[in-house]
Amino acid sequence: MVAIPKEPDQKRIEILSVGIWVVISAVSYLFFGERFAFGVLIGGVLCLINFQWLYRHAKAAVSLTTNKGKAFMAKRYFLRLGIMGVILYALIALAKVDVIGLLLGLSVVILGITSYACFIYIFAGGE
Repeated sequence: MVAIPKEPDQKRIEILSVGIWVVISAVSYLFFGERFAFGVLIGGVLCLINFQWLYRHAKAAVSLTTNKGKAFMAKRYFLRLGIMGVILYALIALAKVDVIGLLLGLSVVILGITSYACFIYIFAGGE
């Protein structure tokens, strides 16, 4: 199987998301304390792992027929959702992670996508 390279835009979004995650983690540690920063750190890790997992599933589903691809993605979606639910429950209920910090960390990919879209729209002429 030949490895398909990632699109340049996706690579940029991933790099931007990691950068945002690092900055938010550092700022939250300095201004809001260890517990909040730990929530941001763990949430960012989960978000980035889930994004990579989604990419791999989508790449695999493209090679399947339409019906098999839909079923494959639906199964993987519910699998990811269930695993993330169990992990988030354990972090909140058992590890007592700061919920607001966790939510902020879980949004790093969305912040990366939004930042990249704004950059493209404002500075690159909307291409």
